Amino acid sequence: MHCFKWKRILALALGCVLAMASLALAVTPTIAVEELKPGMKGYGKTVIRGADIQTFDVEILGVTGTETGGYNILIKASGPLLKESGGIAQGMSGSPVYIDGRLAGAVAYGQAFSDPNYCFLTPINEMLRLFDETDPRPSVFLPKSTPLMVSGFTSDGVAHLNEGLKSFGLTSYAVPGGDAALDNVKLEPGSSVGVALVRGDMVIGAIGTVTWTDDEGRVLAFGHPFLQHGDSNYFMTNAWIYASVPNIQSAFKVGSLGKTLGRISQDRLSGIAGKEGESAPIIPMYVSVTDKDRGVHRSSNVQLITDEDLVPTLVDGVTYNTVSMAKDRKGAGSSRIRFTITANGEKEGPIRLRRENMFYSASDLGKLTDSELNVATDMLMNNRFDKVTIQDINVDVETTSNCEVAEMLGASAPSTVTQGGVLPITLTFKPYRADEITRTINFRVPDKQPVGPMNLIVRSGNATTWISKALSKRNSGRNTNTTDGDGTDGSEDDTSMLQSGQRQFKDFLTEFNEMDANNEVVVDLMPGYASSAAGRSGYRRGNAAGNSAGAASMSNAITGLLKGSRFKQKFPMDFIITGETNIAVNVKSR
Repeated sequence: MHCFKWKRILALALGCVLAMASLALAVTPTIAVEELKPGMKGYGKTVIRGADIQTFDVEILGVTGTETGGYNILIKASGPLLKESGGIAQGMSGSPVYIDGRLAGAVAYGQAFSDPNYCFLTPINEMLRLFDETDPRPSVFLPKSTPLMVSGFTSDGVAHLNEGLKSFGLTSYAVPGGDAALDNVKLEPGSSVGVALVRGDMVIGAIGTVTWTDDEGRVLAFGHPFLQHGDSNYFMTNAWIYASVPNIQSAFKVGSLGKTLGRISQDRLSGIAGKEGESAPIIPMYVSVTDKDRGVHRSSNVQLITDEDLVPTLVDGVTYNTVSMAKDRKGAGSSRIRFTITANGEKEGPIRLRRENMFYSASDLGKLTDSELNVATDMLMNNRFDKVTIQDINVDVETTSNCEVAEMLGASAPSTVTQGGVLPITLTFKPYRADEITRTINFRVPDKQPVGPMNLIVRSGNATTWISKALSKRNSGRNTNTTDGDGTDGSEDDTSMLQSGQRQFKDFLTEFNEMDANNEVVVDLMPGYASSAAGRSGYRRGNAAGNSAGAASMSNAITGLLKGSRFKQKFPMDFIITGETNIAVNVKSR
């Protein structure tokens, strides 16, 4: 008897819970695709100016698809609003469409160069599944998506960002910054919604339309994927629309992203879903750039999303754009970059990458300047060893139009030195369009260096790049000539800096932090060379093979140079160094 009574109580409680859930959804009544018939009429809601929601007329033309593969609702839109907007425009994706006062779906798909008043809707019932299940919903049609809109970018910055976005099928264009009127604009069906990837002094994101909301702050939008990254962490913002611009291919909205209101947590075939009040994890990034020629300083303080695929491209875009703003010119130049990345690996624990280097470019200085930063972020985000969370990125850059490059002409040293002693080496450099200069460095001889001839390689810190390529080409039987390796335009293949033979993540991290720099003179023992090798080395830029007595010994010597011995010593200069030489001295016992 008691058992029956408790069952009734549980059944009543469960019924109340289900009734409350149904009531929450009933705030916005919906209509199923089975109920839709050709000729039925209704209206859609969207914004084409400011934040004012307006309506347009809709007629149902038919329903295509299956339950398994998903349905598409074909509609024809009309009315004064559509004439003004140029038809269904990019940025209207997600616009809710109502039939008989009930929500049928969201504007989502169209076809380029076709009548812009026709499009397909994603049924609302399929979008509601984003909150609990994620059935695929393939479509052969073109999403009514919005290109990325960016603010705070120069024209060169936008062009460079678009190069990185190609692999994601995205493009961007510059728009003005946000509008203060957005502070009080709420998200509701028909209002514009932003999906931000970067916020702060620069903004990168896309604009669509809200399809559905509820009293819990949940939001559905777009009606199609943004990047289709599944579980996501994007910034959800309101947005301001300046205009809908007619276009021969497809009209598009021009607007700016506004205040962050929540987090987009799902990015799937049937749309995006998120919740107001939630916070997306961030990567804070600060970039400081000084143009020494004019004494102009520019800085950028931004927050990035944590998407592993996008972070390297976003970091690259922010850094390049800040450099572009500061130097405000095209043409040749030199730069010095210092950056620190703090992170944490699930297995590795605390990670700290620090790098300082100098570069020269005859064309695109910004691209070369942040090349190693790109390597660092890609290594952290896309390595095969560990899941890494970046906690902070700090970048400091100095630029000048001067060519701060000097060729190493030669090196001289005393003929003898004692074990464990200090060997002064005088270097002669020829700076670009300037008189020769000399610098003296002090090489510490190993305590247990064998008595007799000691051969030293004296080279630019960037030589590992061209030596690595030279060895690769030798092993593959190709020509060894190369013009890379001096920190200039030819050395943008940064992946060669990381030795493929490493097998542990910490090896990559350590090697990155310890990489030689373009402005460093590197002095190291050179085993396997006879004492007669003293003087100018055959390892000239563009002739990595030199005058070695044999291919086998040369290959072994180059392999040793790639990593260097534990006695390798580095001496930083205030200019980029090219060239190399080697010297021989006689070591005496103490």
